Amino acid sequence: MSDLVKITCLVILVLQTVSNVLIIRNARHHHVSVPFLVVLQEIFKLATCLAVLSYNEGFTPAVSSIKKNVFGDLQTTFKVGIPAFLYVIQNQLLFVSLANLDAATYQVTYQLKILTTAAFSVIILNKTIAKMQWASLLMLTIGVAFVQWKGSSTPDSGSDGSQFVGLSCILLACCTSGFSGVFLEKMIKNTNQSLWIRNFQLAFCSVLVGTVNLIFSDLGTLLHDGFFTNFAPIVVAAVISQAYGGLLIGMVMKYADNIVKVFTTSISIIISSFISIFYFRDLQLTLTFAIGTALVCSATVIYSLSRPSPKKTD
Repeated sequence: MSDLVKITCLVILVLQTVSNVLIIRNARHHHVSVPFLVVLQEIFKLATCLAVLSYNEGFTPAVSSIKKNVFGDLQTTFKVGIPAFLYVIQNQLLFVSLANLDAATYQVTYQLKILTTAAFSVIILNKTIAKMQWASLLMLTIGVAFVQWKGSSTPDSGSDGSQFVGLSCILLACCTSGFSGVFLEKMIKNTNQSLWIRNFQLAFCSVLVGTVNLIFSDLGTLLHDGFFTNFAPIVVAAVISQAYGGLLIGMVMKYADNIVKVFTTSISIIISSFISIFYFRDLQLTLTFAIGTALVCSATVIYSLSRPSPKKTD
C-alpha cells in the first residue's frame, strides 16, 4: 500500500473519530431524547444497507435476499438481536458519557474496550493472547486509572455533568462493546451471509429493540412535546455521525493496515486533549493525565503490534 493511501486513510479516520466525539459533545446542550436519537441512527443504517444491497444486486433481488436471510431465517435474526440489544444500550451509554465527560477523558477511558474484547475473545473464541499483549492490557488499565485520578482536581470536567455518571456509563459501554463485538464475530465465522445482510439484520433488530426502549422511557414526553423538539443541525450531525461512522471506518480500513489504525487512536486522543483544554476549557492538563494518556497510547500500540500467530478454531 502506497504512503499516499496510508496518509489519506489516517486523515479520514482521525477526522471521523475526533469529529464524532466533538459533535455529540456539542449536541448535548439541546436536550433531545437519547433513545429517539439511537432509533434514528439505526433507521439511517437500515436505509443505507438497503440502498447498498439494491445498488449491488438490484432492488428486487435485494428485497428477495432480505426476505430470505432476515425474515426467512428468524432463528439467526433473533441471535443477532443479542448484540443488537447491547449496541442500543451501548449507544445510549456513549451519548450519556459524552454529556458528562470531557472529550479527551472519554476517548482515553473508552480504550478499555480493548481489555474487555480481549477477555471475551479468550472466553468465547478461545483465542490466545500473547504475554506482551497481557502486559499492554495491564499498562492500559493503569493508564486509565491515572487519567481518572485527575478527576479529583477537576470536579467539573463534564461542565454541567457528573464525572461519576460519565465514568460509569463509559465502563459499561466498554463491557457491552467487548461482548457484542466478540459475539458477532463468532456468528460471522459460522455463517456465509454477506456483510451488508448482516448489517441489515443488526440494524433491523436494533430498531425493534430501540423502539421498545423508546416506548417505555420517553414516548409520553415525545408525544406531548413533539419528536423533533430542540432538534438542530448539530443534533442531526450527531445522528448521522453515529450512524455512518462505523460504516465509514469499515470501508476505509479495507485500504488501511493495522499500523494506521493504531496511530489513528493515539493521534485522536492527543487532538481531543488539545481541543478539550483550549476550546471547551473543561480539562486541566495535569501530570497524572499526561502520564495516563501516554500509557494508554503506548499500550494500544503494543497490543496491536504484538499479536500472536492466528490459530484456527473449530
